[in-house]
Amino acid sequence: MAEDLLADVDRPLPERLVEAFGQWAGRYVGPLARDVAAVIAGNTNLLGEITQTAPRRFEELITGAIAVESGQETAAPVAQTMISASIGLQHRAATRESYLERLRVAVELLVR
Repeated sequence: MAEDLLADVDRPLPERLVEAFGQWAGRYVGPLARDVAAVIAGNTNLLGEITQTAPRRFEELITGAIAVESGQETAAPVAQTMISASIGLQHRAATRESYLERLRVAVELLVR
């Protein structure tokens, strides 16, 4: 779903990024973010390589969407910073709406 959202170049990049992050991480905020992280960390043998490949793929998608507007050299560090901000917000926000509101601010700052 995030891939489809990011591919819709008729919409503004910040809007697409926030919606993609909302699909990727916005469902897991507050205490649930910690619980999900603990389940993943405690069950890597059951989950297999998806715990590594899925986050890498999401980063590639975010980087690619940003690169279209700002170039590849700029895109990678911006994407990595957005992902770091998202992870922090997942733990600090109490609701999905709060996560998305604060993420919008971060995205707007990073894609100027």
